[in-house]
Amino acid sequence: MGSVNLDMDEASILSRFDDLVKSGVVLYDPEQETICHLNFLLTAALVKKPTIQPQMAQNDDTVENDGVRNDGSDISTTGFEIGQVNDTHFIIANKFCYARPHLMLLTTNGYRRQYEPLDMSDLAAIRNILSSMTQEYIAFFNCGRDGGCSRLHKHMQLIPKPLHSFADFLDVEDGTARPPNVPFQWFYQRLDINNVDAAELTRIYTGLLQQATAVGQGKSEHAGLALSNAACPHNLIMSKRWMIVIPRRRAGINKEAGANALGMLGVIAVATSPEMDNWVRLGLTESLRALGVPK
Repeated sequence: MGSVNLDMDEASILSRFDDLVKSGVVLYDPEQETICHLNFLLTAALVKKPTIQPQMAQNDDTVENDGVRNDGSDISTTGFEIGQVNDTHFIIANKFCYARPHLMLLTTNGYRRQYEPLDMSDLAAIRNILSSMTQEYIAFFNCGRDGGCSRLHKHMQLIPKPLHSFADFLDVEDGTARPPNVPFQWFYQRLDINNVDAAELTRIYTGLLQQATAVGQGKSEHAGLALSNAACPHNLIMSKRWMIVIPRRRAGINKEAGANALGMLGVIAVATSPEMDNWVRLGLTESLRALGVPK
């Protein structure tokens, strides 16, 4: 079914990540706390993370590119590189991490954009990484400004699978577990990554995205600014056993209450206790309903 074309194995990836953390290049807080309201990750590594809105104008090929590896990119990669995946993607360490390791999977073509849907090469790269890891990982994709992206260069992220999330029921192999009553529209399908190729993953993703688009098209906060080739803002989350697509209306309620793909699964990374308190004050159910498309 194909294998990941990395110049490092899984142990080397983790060792490289740890070296980057030790040097201070990558920010990760080993003392971060998991606090159960939903599943808050309180981590000092996010304190210095800048809030950046990606440029989504027609001239979006003009971006700052200091320290990047590829023309057209707005993601600094120099010093963060880990390995190549196929001929189409490469892995770097995320500078602001809430997992060990926290990886970013970028397209080699720096002009690919985060508001585009995933294609077969993206899903092939994700598949190859997930299937090559002995530890359980999940991949996620924040499509578009209202999907929670903060950079324009097309990229996906990977972390070890969280212990608990709204998707836990999909890991029950006999399919008898009931889904949680989430307040937003989501679409999912079980799969076995060892028995599907990139073409089948693309078919599954396309079908789920069509369902998400049917309920979410035109409802996002910046719908009027969308480019003609932009997908409906959405999140994709994928493991070895399932794929989920969630249509999005906005990235955040306010500056201290925003969610990416993992946040919509109930795993919310925050930098400070006041940020967590803000979520609780706003109401977790109401906030997630506002970020997604209400049922």
